[in-house]
Amino acid sequence: MTSLERAIAAWGGNPPDWVQALARACDETSQRRVAEALDYSPGAVNGVVNNKWPASTAAIEAAVRRAYMAVTVICPVLGEIGQAECEANQARPFSAANGLRVRLYRACRDGCDQSRISDAGARA
Repeated sequence: MTSLERAIAAWGGNPPDWVQALARACDETSQRRVAEALDYSPGAVNGVVNNKWPASTAAIEAAVRRAYMAVTVICPVLGEIGQAECEANQARPFSAANGLRVRLYRACRDGCDQSRISDAGARA
């Protein structure tokens, strides 16, 4: 039985779209590789696919949407970009040698709605 088939059975025939995307990703590669890509354990991925994950699935859902569902956001510097690219830009260090990096660094810290940076408002 494929991961998608297990998800359909476990979720009463109608798993959420993100669970379907998660199961398809597992079928295309492996549960272990998907777990690594999402930074979760294979057990967490298995638990979600089989509708047996005892905790909130909100963070896993967000990770699946970023990695496998091409979620886009509006960047004040770059325009529409993938959420994964947005998060990668937030994680990059300040670099005065690159004008685009300076603009991104500041935008990510100056109240961007997508920012997950704990020191939002800090300036270089």
